[in-house]
Amino acid sequence: MIRPSFSFKYNGVPFDALEKQILPTETGYKVVLADGLCVECKADFHEKYGVTHWVNYWSNPTDHPSGQISDLYDCDITVPFEPDPPVTRKNRQATWEPETFRVIKTVGANVKEDDLSTTAVRLWEGQETESHCACGRSGFENFPFFDLVRKDKGVLVAVGWTGQWQARFFRSHDACRVVFGIQHANFYMKPGESFRTASATVLEYSDGQENAHNAWRRYIKDVVSPVGKPGRAATPPFSGLFWGGIPSAEMVKRWEGIVREELPLDTCWIDAGWYEPLRSMTTATQSADWPQVGTWQINEFYHPDRYKNLISFLKEHGKKFLVWFEPERMRKSVVIWTKYLKRTDEDKDDNVLIALNDDQVLEEVTKKIGDVVEELELDWYRQDSNIMLLEYWLHEDEENRSGITEIKYITNLYRFWDNLLARFPHLMIDDCAGGGHRIDIEMLSRSVPLWRSDYQCMWDCLPEANQMQNTCAAWWMPWSGIGYGPKLGDTYSFRSAYTGGIAVRTWEHVDPEWNFENAVVDYDWARKYFNEYLEIRRYFGEDFYALIPNSKENTSWNAQQYHDPEDQSGIILAFRRARSPFAVLSARPRGFLPEATYEFTDRDTGETFVRSGKELLEQGLELRIDGQRESKLLQYRKV
Repeated sequence: MIRPSFSFKYNGVPFDALEKQILPTETGYKVVLADGLCVECKADFHEKYGVTHWVNYWSNPTDHPSGQISDLYDCDITVPFEPDPPVTRKNRQATWEPETFRVIKTVGANVKEDDLSTTAVRLWEGQETESHCACGRSGFENFPFFDLVRKDKGVLVAVGWTGQWQARFFRSHDACRVVFGIQHANFYMKPGESFRTASATVLEYSDGQENAHNAWRRYIKDVVSPVGKPGRAATPPFSGLFWGGIPSAEMVKRWEGIVREELPLDTCWIDAGWYEPLRSMTTATQSADWPQVGTWQINEFYHPDRYKNLISFLKEHGKKFLVWFEPERMRKSVVIWTKYLKRTDEDKDDNVLIALNDDQVLEEVTKKIGDVVEELELDWYRQDSNIMLLEYWLHEDEENRSGITEIKYITNLYRFWDNLLARFPHLMIDDCAGGGHRIDIEMLSRSVPLWRSDYQCMWDCLPEANQMQNTCAAWWMPWSGIGYGPKLGDTYSFRSAYTGGIAVRTWEHVDPEWNFENAVVDYDWARKYFNEYLEIRRYFGEDFYALIPNSKENTSWNAQQYHDPEDQSGIILAFRRARSPFAVLSARPRGFLPEATYEFTDRDTGETFVRSGKELLEQGLELRIDGQRESKLLQYRKV
């Protein structure tokens, strides 16, 4: 198990050279400097999963300011790795041998076709590489998850910070040093001041990447994620998504149609536009007006009964209720109800950022949003964030206190969500944040990203990109969600969206053509595949195997396996893409017991066949799809 370790400079002196006491505690250890500054490292060790997790808590209990803290790394560990062959011109084959040391990074949610894809950086002795997020949003540009690997040995690392993090990796002859922390931290602490900084989560492995990532998925599912915990939702939702400016009476009509056609959507998702002061009544104008946020008052122009009739209908039919909020951003054109942060070019933008770093603002926003959650009897609270936070934080920082505004802001963001969950123990939170811009392990411990990329907002969103995104997201998250639609009837495309949660957009907007009776939908198809998805949804939280390397090429395939190791059942989901010349994929599914026998059912033809676990593990499984741009779904169980 990795030993928790951190480092920093104090008035320019490296951590190792500081005069200090290191004292053991019940949960880790405490470092006390000669002038009284205290850093306590609180750690958890999860031997079942091979995971070490720690958080650093800082305090200045003295009556004087601390020294200057810089080069702060909440994680500073050195992981042993065997040496690689020397880089030589004469032995290029050894130089580029594919199992040499690599740092595998994950692309962030950037509204592009390659969102959440992985890229490998090969590091030779003496080299280093760096990664950071953008604009103070932890999942924007790059994700805070890394896999360092050489052959079958490696370490998985997660940066636990929802602000502006930075990570660096230094390859030595027989090891790799990993450091990360808050990028712009360079501050002194005032007397009596205390706060936490980033957390670190590390899984060291020696039996291959697939086993490591499945141990990681089980850790997230069993320990970190709120999904499946007592009193909470067992899976992400299968939602019908609706714009908030659809009048309540029309919303009820659309849900009456959904229920009448026996479409098994389980959640009503109300997105932006339900609040004052909006008055637009077309899709085009609502799309322009929805950013007028800040009041968080139910708009009685659209919803004269304050959603009471819709709430009653949903409860009567066993449906859950989800509503969109964006409490951190306000428009100066609406009523300003709390303190806000400024930035250098403030007059150029109508957006302002609430001063969540202030404890009084934290209390105000907790009550304001909590009261609306209570009135609407919400099952799911969805929080967006469409503002670039970093420039506000840096502008607010005092001299020689860079990073303090961000630290207090992010700490209070966690407290805000923790307060909501304490008030509403059943509540589930959707971490939207501009579509995946705040996916990190701290947020996964409080929420589920139901819309992990705004790429799905694009009218020409490619199903192949969804396949890639689902494959990559499954490496790090057992539960997440995706948007789909608005058109229904394309089985290849719909199955390409299969993941833990799906939001269907078929009846999304306010214009009459989006009304239930006007939508052109084959409801027999919708019933069949909606039910198919619900029948297999639980497997997306189980062990995951990519059966073919992920590719964006339309000449390739995509194939995924989700396997429940407890009852030895699962699914194989495969896609032959539009220009693939290959009708057969020789796959190597995993997780089977050699001594067991398994029955497979083709969900399209109903045909069944039986294979032994030994045969599946040793010989693999031939997947045949005769037509281009078609899919195959096999469901299997141990006989």
